[in-house]
Amino acid sequence: MLYLFIIIILQQLLITQQCQIFNEQMLLGDYYTNNGSILAVIEFKSYELCEIPIKINSIQLRYESSFIDQQYYVYTVPIESHFTIKFNLDNNVTLGDLQLTLKLPKKYGRESISIVEKEGSYQLINNNTILNVPPFEATKSINVESIHYILINRCEIGKVIKDLQKPFGKWTILIGKYQCMMKLRLLKYDAYIQIGQNQFITFLQTNQQFLGNVIKIEFLKRNNNDNTLEYNYFFNEELVQQEYVVKNTLLQPSADSDCLPYGQRISLGYYYTNYNDSNELINIAYNTLSYCPSGFLHIYDNDNVDQLVSLSEIRTLNMSQIYENTSYNFTYVTYINIVSLNQSILPKLGQIYNYQIYGDLNQESSTYQFKVPLKESDNQIHKIIFFGDMDSNWTGNKSKQTFDWFQSIQNNQSDYDVLIFEGDMAYDLESLDCQQGDMWLRNMTTFTSYYPLLPTPGNHDSGDNYEFDFYRVSFLSPEKPFNTKENYYNFYSVDLGLVHYIFYNPTNIVYDECNQTEIDMMVSIMENDLIEATKNRDQIPWIIVNSHYPMYCSDATDPMCSQNFIALNPFAELFTKYGVAIYMSAHQHNYERDAPFIYNESQINTGLITDGPEQHLIMNSAAPVYIIEGSAGQEYFTPLVPYPAQPYTVYQTGYNDGVGILSVYNETHLYFEQIDLIENRVVDYFWVVQSRGLTSEKTFNILLWVILAFAMVLVIGLAIFYVMRRQMIKEKLIN
Repeated sequence: MLYLFIIIILQQLLITQQCQIFNEQMLLGDYYTNNGSILAVIEFKSYELCEIPIKINSIQLRYESSFIDQQYYVYTVPIESHFTIKFNLDNNVTLGDLQLTLKLPKKYGRESISIVEKEGSYQLINNNTILNVPPFEATKSINVESIHYILINRCEIGKVIKDLQKPFGKWTILIGKYQCMMKLRLLKYDAYIQIGQNQFITFLQTNQQFLGNVIKIEFLKRNNNDNTLEYNYFFNEELVQQEYVVKNTLLQPSADSDCLPYGQRISLGYYYTNYNDSNELINIAYNTLSYCPSGFLHIYDNDNVDQLVSLSEIRTLNMSQIYENTSYNFTYVTYINIVSLNQSILPKLGQIYNYQIYGDLNQESSTYQFKVPLKESDNQIHKIIFFGDMDSNWTGNKSKQTFDWFQSIQNNQSDYDVLIFEGDMAYDLESLDCQQGDMWLRNMTTFTSYYPLLPTPGNHDSGDNYEFDFYRVSFLSPEKPFNTKENYYNFYSVDLGLVHYIFYNPTNIVYDECNQTEIDMMVSIMENDLIEATKNRDQIPWIIVNSHYPMYCSDATDPMCSQNFIALNPFAELFTKYGVAIYMSAHQHNYERDAPFIYNESQINTGLITDGPEQHLIMNSAAPVYIIEGSAGQEYFTPLVPYPAQPYTVYQTGYNDGVGILSVYNETHLYFEQIDLIENRVVDYFWVVQSRGLTSEKTFNILLWVILAFAMVLVIGLAIFYVMRRQMIKEKLIN
């Protein structure tokens, strides 16, 4: 027995003597990165299987080994936090015959620490102890000596933001390349250390294992105040530069600030108008309950876009100020934060982008996506969604089917370009001290956070003072100079593919609350826009007009149905003169399609094709097809529909939630269908066909091509006849 014991001891001694270890290193543990339990990891290699004593101070350490590529063994030795370890003091580490010194930094200490970057690898140096940071691809957070370091190898903004949201210590230091610093300039941190050259040294760069080209960061206490951080730049252990950062506690957000973004909504910018301003493609607005000027938007795609965008404007909606010195008692206050996106941020039109809104660094929205619509045609079918008269109470469950349907298409940006809302939101925007409107903003993100919204206001959007304050401040549309407190026209127009869309608000006209001068002004605005659109008819052959107020409708008891065609006749004449294809409206709480009448009369040349009682084809009409799209769901008034048909009535629905979808096929064909969202079926459809958009020049070109084609056929036919004739003569001569 004693003999066997001696043999085992000799074998162990022989193994220990033969074992040659190499590439020993100390790795920083997850205690400093993810609040784990491992302070550090000792790693080494050998070509033989080793069984050597490994200790720190007097504590025996366990280890694991693995055989790599049939060549060498790798050993990992974890040093756990429950061990009796002295921080910022030397701890003796024994690896067989090799003696090492481990000096671990504190998390919440105030000692100096040095950092070295080498081609994407980082080291923490604490006196003579080198702690290697485990490899990482994008970012790594390290919490050492009351400083939160964020090391950046690949500039992924989303990951940097998540790292910044992990509170630690007093200071936050970012280390990365210059290009990333420029991308992150909107974020709040204490300092960004560049990996790059300046006139003194190459910051943080070294190819050596010792203290060379190293940044040393330490606190500098002044008058017992640790609000100053000192950076010492070393080159080959020689101090060459010092920098100081003073903590500005005034920049810290208030503890009671509510910067959580809500009500986010996308709108089109002036690029889509006659201004053609590429500096404003898309606007994204969102609300906060507090004033939050440090908010920003993170936008990215699956390619090269990864960018932070600051606020371009903050609007304050203070209803108590608006209704000051009136009998109304409002207390509602909200802040509308606006981010403008230009073509340098969104380089590819027609592409889908992802975005996330930050009211401040620690209060963000969910992640959404949207597609930048094309302004010019790409010879593809494009779809637009129309809806109107919609609340968000859900008390009677009247509009929930519409919300549910929008929920189902949230990620279908490839199917639909924009949403067009024909007025009357929330019922009403200013009801219940604007809580009704605030609820609408919160709920409408179901669709407005994914698709650009093009709205036109309705009578229920005007407010108690009939000045549309909530609507004008909250909803963006490219309507300068027609959206002022003195001017309620809310007129604007945009170009999307083959269609020119016009939006106007004749509230004061249909309610007979304006004089002839105001009517003439609005008619002039409309005609000027139609003239410009007509000049561009070769590229944009279709014109569709949108308003909350119908030209015709079937409720004989409603003055809107019996009188609007008279009040709006100056506009109807323009629509006929300039070839408007469709007039979209709402106000009535159902869906209705009316024939293309002119001044309440059916015209011989309206182009109406009666292919049956449902009249599904309208060709080269002299007047628009009139659509009422008011069935998105509301509880304000439930009509007894359908109404008795009028001479112009083609189709009506009952009181079910519904939306309309327009498909733009080409320069000669539009297709529209109405979907009943409760029964989930198409209840009405029609085609609009026109050839009048073709100019005489285009007609001449087509005729020329036809003549050339005929000539070519004639020449080829004559040539064939000539060859055959010669062959026949030749055969006769031979015979």
